[in-house]
Amino acid sequence: MSIPAHGPGPRWFGHVGQPALALVLAVFLLPPGLQSVRVGGISTAWVVGLAIALVVLHICVATARRWPSQSFVIGTLACATLAAGPDIDGVTDFVEASEYSPILLPSTLCFFALLYSVSAHTRPPLPNYALGLGLAGCCVTLARLWGFTGTPIATWAWWLFLGTTAFGGTIAAWALGRYRFTRALWATQKAERLAADERRHIAREMHDVVAHSVAVMVSHAEAGRLVVVNSPERAPEIFTTIADAGREALTEMRGLLAVLRDDAAATEPQPGLAELPALIDRMRAAGVDIEFSSDDQLHTTPAVALTIYRIIQEALTNITRHAGEKPSARVAVDSGPDGIEVHVTNTGVVQTDPRPGRGLIGMQERVDAVGGTLKAGPTATGWTVEVTVPR
Repeated sequence: MSIPAHGPGPRWFGHVGQPALALVLAVFLLPPGLQSVRVGGISTAWVVGLAIALVVLHICVATARRWPSQSFVIGTLACATLAAGPDIDGVTDFVEASEYSPILLPSTLCFFALLYSVSAHTRPPLPNYALGLGLAGCCVTLARLWGFTGTPIATWAWWLFLGTTAFGGTIAAWALGRYRFTRALWATQKAERLAADERRHIAREMHDVVAHSVAVMVSHAEAGRLVVVNSPERAPEIFTTIADAGREALTEMRGLLAVLRDDAAATEPQPGLAELPALIDRMRAAGVDIEFSSDDQLHTTPAVALTIYRIIQEALTNITRHAGEKPSARVAVDSGPDGIEVHVTNTGVVQTDPRPGRGLIGMQERVDAVGGTLKAGPTATGWTVEVTVPR
């Protein structure tokens, strides 16, 4: 799974924010550093080298969002240049102090921004290498400043402050970057899961609507070829049933497509328990001898009612497709101790393929979505589907 370079997730420093951050840091940190180098009493070559290193550090902050790894490497080299430079004079326009290493110049704080970017926008192991390099740089910095005595506080307090700032800032910048990366990864995975769930939902609805209606139409069309020859008066009945099944499929598909388009127009309500008798009548007309029983006092949520309807619809559709000639079935919807119990059993040809088909997978997903249980499998005389769903 890939995360786009500028993909989903929190954008603490976005496309405009990163250059803005670099500009703010440059305005406040760069002038004092350049001034200190200019009057630091070092050779011209070192003045030019240290000035370039300071400017490069701030440029790297501006490019760290787009090229995090390259900016981090170049920025680290700039920090190494500051650490390697000679001590500069503590005399400035404002204060006179002892000489100090250029690594103490305020622009060095840009390293934390670079470490954050490489940790937030690159994949392992690069962030781990960056952390290791940053901690090694902390050790080099402490070694470089070992003899520095130009502070008005106690020596132990100075080293505690410096060590806490160096190591604590490095670890904090790395940890914040990894947190941002993890959140972005989580957001991407969540979006992909939601998209996959929606695709499965659409596939279930399309399968149930199309498979059921087409099975009814095919059954009546095949029967019509035989019946109409001997009983022409039944032709209108057969064609009416085929047309009704087609219209029902079109209505449900329009409703589904309206949802996909986020159409503001009202759609037909989803079928539920009240529509079960009509479903049974259609399947009986398709040639399935069905014994149906239902508790008229059952009441449940629309989602559970739709699940029950689709389960029975799919089970009866499978009977017309797999149970051979003159199949019979029994459908029972009753109240049980654990919720609403649905039983669909049939006699006919026993399906021997152990692999679950798309319809059975769809039934399992529907039942799981409402927190129910499903058992389906062959019996000695046919097939059975048992479902328990909460009220």
